[in-house]
Amino acid sequence: MTSLRLLTTLCLAAFAASPAMAKNTQYESIIESRAEIDNKVVLGRTELVYFPAIDSLDNIGLPAKIDTGADSTSIHAENITITTSEPVFKGLEGEELLDAIAVEYDALGSTQLRDREDKTNIMVSFDIRHPYSGELIRLEKPLFRLAMIKSRGDGHLARPVVNLDLTIAGKTVPTEVNLANRERFSTPILIGKTFLRNTAWVDAGFDYLQAQPDAKIIGRKEHASIGTLPLEVSTSFDSRYSILHALDIKVDEKQKTVSFTLEGRDKTRQTMTAPLSRMLRFSNVQRPMVYLPVKLGDSEQYIQVYLKDRTKNHSQLRLGTEALNQYFVVNLGASYLGKSDLAPISSMAKDDSILMISGEETIKIDGVNLNAGPSGIIKTPLLKVSQIDEQRTEYGRMIQYTITDANGKTHKIDKPLKRKIRVGDQVRPVVGTEISLPSSLLLRDIALETSEQNNSPYSQLEISPDLIPGDLLVNTRTTQLLDKHSPTQAGYIEQLNMDSMQFPVKLDTGADVSSMHATDIKTFTDNGKEMVTFTYSNHQGNEKTYTREVVKTMRIKARAGEKPSSRYVVKMTVKLGNTETEINVNLRDRSRFEYSMILGKNFLKNNIVVSSDAQFILTNKK
Repeated sequence: MTSLRLLTTLCLAAFAASPAMAKNTQYESIIESRAEIDNKVVLGRTELVYFPAIDSLDNIGLPAKIDTGADSTSIHAENITITTSEPVFKGLEGEELLDAIAVEYDALGSTQLRDREDKTNIMVSFDIRHPYSGELIRLEKPLFRLAMIKSRGDGHLARPVVNLDLTIAGKTVPTEVNLANRERFSTPILIGKTFLRNTAWVDAGFDYLQAQPDAKIIGRKEHASIGTLPLEVSTSFDSRYSILHALDIKVDEKQKTVSFTLEGRDKTRQTMTAPLSRMLRFSNVQRPMVYLPVKLGDSEQYIQVYLKDRTKNHSQLRLGTEALNQYFVVNLGASYLGKSDLAPISSMAKDDSILMISGEETIKIDGVNLNAGPSGIIKTPLLKVSQIDEQRTEYGRMIQYTITDANGKTHKIDKPLKRKIRVGDQVRPVVGTEISLPSSLLLRDIALETSEQNNSPYSQLEISPDLIPGDLLVNTRTTQLLDKHSPTQAGYIEQLNMDSMQFPVKLDTGADVSSMHATDIKTFTDNGKEMVTFTYSNHQGNEKTYTREVVKTMRIKARAGEKPSSRYVVKMTVKLGNTETEINVNLRDRSRFEYSMILGKNFLKNNIVVSSDAQFILTNKK
């Protein structure tokens, strides 16, 4: 992996007696420590997958979720047909044929199907859709086995499994792949242990980790083009998907195409038809998603966008984090860098004035840890607080403000008023603060503003480009980049500590939120808050009843043939090795599963890499 020597020297220019600042080589060590561990590549939670044996997909990567909790690898396939020369299956087809094969070969309890000598006696034909052209690529492979997937109800779902060569990060692995309808999922591929075993670690704290060395640096605003149509481009660190301005949008779901009219920044128009990638569902509407070639600077990339009328917006194309994660890093203080060739991250190797942050950080201000994120529309860093009071004293005007730290604790801070700035109709007081970064100390003025009631209850620092003298880069592939360090290695099963209980848990990079076994779930209201009582128990004999506030209610996507479900989410404090933190955990009946709890991305993002090969690397088995 290309060495990325992004060094940060943050100087206190306004203070002649300020302490010397050490150069921050943190980002370089973060990347180098994740290049390879024990001769196995480290993958992010999302990566691009290539098909070396399919000529029409040459050098075209498809997004995939990397899931240590999945035994199987799964790929979206269409028009799946099974043919067989075995007389016992004569006259059967479709699901009926799959079920008969499962019974005949005892697919749930034996390996007879996989071990049969003549694998050409049962063949699978299926289509993979080219993401850009929409072309259906027909493949035929021997049926290797059947994957018997546990349904969320009773029984199992049978899926055909074939062998395909898959390549990620230059590693090509002959992989058992089950064929499924993944239209309702965000990625067409799920990479499980059939690829990961003996090949890779997984760091759930990064997306597209392997794409980082090739990332190009763009400004927060850019000019781009689709064909000859010029576009104004903006960036978003909060929205996952990219949006493209389009009019007269018509979806032909039968043909899987979308026709639309693009309107450029100069009001010129171009009518197009593109393959429908998928329908993106919002709460009250669906939007078609397509891949389109976007030229930005010297770089042209196919970017997945959803189409929407953006007549009232200044930019025709807004890049979300999915596109940024794959291709770009944003220079927060610059615009229109694409007027010349875009510089790769590696070109900044010897620039010691750069600071790189992620879209979500925790930064210590005057000794208080606060949630923070980048903003390209303000000049002075802005702290949103719950209350501001101004008083005149014998020492001058003082500002008292109330902030809520990253853990929900409230603090009252008193500061001398330095000045006031007007922003539109608002007047914001400005105070001096001490900002601590991993290897640096800053004395900076920040503006204060009361946050709206509907905003997050935690105070939020909006980081502006003026935070440091040099360039401020935003890398959306991860969170808490300033707190990253060399990762801790863990197995896919480890021993967890929770409330004096110790029990084994599964480390599942495919799960967004951790989950625990719960029974006797009952909700009630206390002082206007929704509460829940539940009982946790496990196979080790531990049992404990809890009462917790309901943080939110999750709606769980269903597999084919199943109904969606809802789960209550509560906060629990858990400890694995030396990592102890409070996380969101959803409650569900896990009595059918071997492990009473899984740790998902919201825990594993804390500098942990997970092996699909070994158990109890970090902790001892009890």
